[in-house]
Amino acid sequence: MLPRFLQRLRHRLFGGDTSYDAGLENEAVFWRRALADGGRRWNPEAFRQRMDPGFAFPPHLQELVAASPAAASDPVQVLDVGAGPLSAVGFHWPGRRVELTAVDPLAEVFDRILDDLRLAPPTRTRKAAGEDLLSVFPADRFDIVVCSNALDHSRDPLQCIRQMYAVTRPGGWVFLWHYRNEAEEEGYSGLHQWNLDEDSGDMVLWNRSARHSTRAELGPGAEVDTRSDPAVPRAIVTRIRKPLA
Repeated sequence: MLPRFLQRLRHRLFGGDTSYDAGLENEAVFWRRALADGGRRWNPEAFRQRMDPGFAFPPHLQELVAASPAAASDPVQVLDVGAGPLSAVGFHWPGRRVELTAVDPLAEVFDRILDDLRLAPPTRTRKAAGEDLLSVFPADRFDIVVCSNALDHSRDPLQCIRQMYAVTRPGGWVFLWHYRNEAEEEGYSGLHQWNLDEDSGDMVLWNRSARHSTRAELGPGAEVDTRSDPAVPRAIVTRIRKPLA
């Protein structure tokens, strides 16, 4: 696979199929290659973790649980949106039960890949697009809704945010982790049609024709806090708290 900067240069100089649907096909091809050798050419440690039934529920999400009504409930209900074939969230929390649900619009494709490779992850990804979560789950269903490096790959990230917020329980959290301005970095090719960025603590979604504020979209009741991730260059973290009813 070409380095990213060479892919961007090729797209700009020579064109080719840079459509969203072509990006979905490329995503499926990527994951088949990434998982075919046990993740050795992709990320061996990430592969090992995501296939481990003891994959730890991360401390930053434990902190959000502690700051929500879920601190006193069992099990903790977690949704991973755009999870890919192997969720990166984790679910083992000593002394607590975590029920992890993973969804992705390509889940059927991922099922075929996993079956072909005879891989059985601890959590199977279900088919659901971020834009249509309420067609699959009831409102106020999950304590924590997570989307990592996937929101900017969606057809309509603003609608995804609305839906993630809707299926979050009052007092619960939406947790987002993404790189800044990936559409600009990727030359608006494939799945990269939207940029995500931080503006005065807000998360803004923009491309060449539109710009949206997460705070303005969700209204004054929502607490939106977006910051740079000090551990990862160009990454931003957004925490959205849904008010108690």
